[in-house]
Amino acid sequence: YTAVPLSAGLYPQDCHEIYQLGIKENGIYTIQPDPKKPALEVQTLNAQKMYKSGGEWTVFQRRFDGQTDFNRTWQEYCDGFGSLQTEHWLGNAVLYALTASGHHTLRITLQDWHNQTRHANYNNFKVAGENQRYMFRLTARDYHGDAGNAFSYSKQYNHDGRAFSTYDRDHDRYAAGNCARYYGAGWWFDSCLAANLNGRYYHGRYSGDICDHSPII
Repeated sequence: YTAVPLSAGLYPQDCHEIYQLGIKENGIYTIQPDPKKPALEVQTLNAQKMYKSGGEWTVFQRRFDGQTDFNRTWQEYCDGFGSLQTEHWLGNAVLYALTASGHHTLRITLQDWHNQTRHANYNNFKVAGENQRYMFRLTARDYHGDAGNAFSYSKQYNHDGRAFSTYDRDHDRYAAGNCARYYGAGWWFDSCLAANLNGRYYHGRYSGDICDHSPII
């Protein structure tokens, strides 16, 4: 991995700041979203090289072979899990620190078993703190892409403004049960979902949840 200190004990806030320093190679870098907390390592992707658009992206979720179990506890999703080299969830506490200030865009890239890719971009992406159950916010009307606007699919399945849920912390709007327990993953469930990128990983055809093996950045 690469450490690019700005000054003694301080590192870039995110991968975009690394890009502004002139570093434009994909890799694992050290960032420090909150100057009062320790720095951490993240995976960085150069958008110009990969998506023909400027800037650098901080990867907070990546899946490609299903070897990492995403049916985790509230605390595990808070802290993050997995390996930056393979599959991982960066951590809800880190997501809050990354998006607490400034303007952020969420990009989702999906790839199927025939190597066909689709993407979705949302502006004004934020994740609230734990006291607000890591609420997920974005501007659904600013969706751009060819994957479909699943985060704002319908009144019943609208992920914008929803709290995070896990099998041991149920914050969804499904009165009859726990969506996280039913779908085997932590996520921003409504009642229950139109999108669940942390769900069960199927190695082949399936008519339910989307199967993907590319990053959320």
